[in-house]
Amino acid sequence: MKFAINFANFGYLGDVRCLADLACDAEAAGWDGVFLWDHVNWADMGFHADPWIALGIIAMRTERILIGTGVTPIARRRPTKLAREILTLDQLSDGRFVFGAGSGLWPSEFDDLGDSADLRVRAEMLDEGLALLQELWSGNPVQFEGTHYQAQTQSFAAAGSSPRIPIWLAGTWPNRKPFRRAARYDGVMAINQDFSQPLSSQSVTEIAELIATNRVTDEPFEIVCGLRTSDDAQADIARVQEYEAAGATWWMDSVFPAMEPLESARARIRRGPPRG
Repeated sequence: MKFAINFANFGYLGDVRCLADLACDAEAAGWDGVFLWDHVNWADMGFHADPWIALGIIAMRTERILIGTGVTPIARRRPTKLAREILTLDQLSDGRFVFGAGSGLWPSEFDDLGDSADLRVRAEMLDEGLALLQELWSGNPVQFEGTHYQAQTQSFAAAGSSPRIPIWLAGTWPNRKPFRRAARYDGVMAINQDFSQPLSSQSVTEIAELIATNRVTDEPFEIVCGLRTSDDAQADIARVQEYEAAGATWWMDSVFPAMEPLESARARIRRGPPRG
């Protein structure tokens, strides 16, 4: 099992310097990854830091941990601009970038801001956007004609040096379609459809079985579960063992400013992950 912190990008975490400091704390304490929420207007949380600028700073201040987004809704981005940002972050981090993507959910970031409110359209844009991103990263000439995106270019990434950027997709269980989609890529960030409750280990077992059924390659696949550390280290270690046995490969803790003050979050990060 590997361990990551997923930071919301508002409240006290709207301060990019604070985000970077906490990422450095996470690396020093033995966490394996740092991810940032990619929200621009979530609920009534006030100022949102831009996660892409923050990830650039974190990439320059860390050396070992994976960094990424958890998650980016492709439907509110231009894939060509997004591809350039991802290539730049992958270069800055020396290949430590993971692209977390999804279709998006909240009306405050779609309907209210003029982007598509139709979930089916957003799912189509996700599929097309992922296909276009991979072509743009390839270093080969691109001739892409989709329903939502078109692109023609002789070169976008450097030929012969195209990076292998992992793609982890978001999925809300028990909605199976996002998990079948994720099986075509490198990982899934799995959450309970009831956001107030974590996934059960039994659900993780069912997810692992569904992924295995739909997987067409022997390449490694990550099953990422949102699980929060507690003040009881032994209980957390027991949960790690339970979820790892069920098929989870990453424990993704979150720091959400509305749920805990900064000093509490910092202390929790500095305690390190619940390794056995």
